[in-house]
Amino acid sequence: MQFKAQLVTLAVGATAVAAAGPLIGMTAAQAAPPAPHTVFVSTHAPDAADGDHGPVFGSINSAVAAVAAGGTVVVESGTYPEDVAVTKPLTLKGVGHATIDASHLINGIKITASHVKVSGFTVEEAIGEGILLENSDFSTVTGNRVHSNNTGARLKDPVPTDYAFCQPLAAGPNDCGEGIHLLGSSHNVIQGNNVFDNAGGILLTDETGPTSHNLISGNRAADNHTACGIVLAGHNPKAAPGGVPAPTAAGIFANTVIKNVITDNGLQAKGGAGVQLATGLPGGAVYDNTVSRNDITGNGHAGVTLHSHAPGQDLNGNVVTGNRIGTNNLNGDNDFAAKDPETTGVFIGTAAPVSITIRDNVISRNHFGIFTTGPVTATGEHQNIFHADAVAVSTN
Repeated sequence: MQFKAQLVTLAVGATAVAAAGPLIGMTAAQAAPPAPHTVFVSTHAPDAADGDHGPVFGSINSAVAAVAAGGTVVVESGTYPEDVAVTKPLTLKGVGHATIDASHLINGIKITASHVKVSGFTVEEAIGEGILLENSDFSTVTGNRVHSNNTGARLKDPVPTDYAFCQPLAAGPNDCGEGIHLLGSSHNVIQGNNVFDNAGGILLTDETGPTSHNLISGNRAADNHTACGIVLAGHNPKAAPGGVPAPTAAGIFANTVIKNVITDNGLQAKGGAGVQLATGLPGGAVYDNTVSRNDITGNGHAGVTLHSHAPGQDLNGNVVTGNRIGTNNLNGDNDFAAKDPETTGVFIGTAAPVSITIRDNVISRNHFGIFTTGPVTATGEHQNIFHADAVAVSTN
């Protein structure tokens, strides 16, 4: 029989197998080896096979492209001049002194997939963000040093760029996205990072969709020169049309900012709060967020600042509790008709009714402990500890 004869021929040897052709049903995809689950990056042994550990690449981007989804990229000590693009779930782990030098590049690390873990890197000198999460959910960014980014926003000798987050705003220059930026991203953990010497520290915005249920914990946001330490900024008018929340469309809500050290931000500009909750356009929304147990001092605007500049917004339900707030508002806050040129712990300014909880904070060594202007309903404002503040609560 012909079929039986073919089986006999295949058994004879390698020459006969070659002559017989491929087995019926085998495809090129089936024949290809699977992507490796763990790969390494080194400046010393690029693009080599490491029989003991796994493939070794000379660039982070080539390793990210090669690793299997859900795999791990281990980046060894060295400096890597890259804008790293993470487009699939994986773990990106820096060991030793792994440094991403993004000089003249837009970002240091841009994450556009969910379920990504990034840890152990120094990320520096990007025109825009050191680390950007864009439409990324359930990711973690932990234990990184993110510094000297937002070079496109420097006050002296700015880098020309058409990057959207570097474009000037109506009120003045932009901050190029700050050191770590969550854009349309939810259920992420940003923890234990040292974010310093950028234009701004950590930024949450909603241009592409809701940014919610994120944990911003245990970070140091310090000495960021022209913007805030941590800012929750509503940029999408679809977040609350007519002031009614539309949480599936956009908005900054249900985020927790806790146990961070936030100092000396915004001192080279007119603002720079420790933690800022703000939106400038009708339909913007920053609501139901919690700012708790942070150490906040020495910032250009108040330690915790809320700005609501137009009707038809939603900045209600935010909670400021259990923080240690020292001397802040070193630049003064002149954004509202009732100007506040004095040092201030907490500043709430609004053009439309806003309700907020401010309680159980220790606010010390300011002229104003709490300063409110506009139709503000502040729950618990007298349930704080005021130490060496000239005026505990000023309602304007």
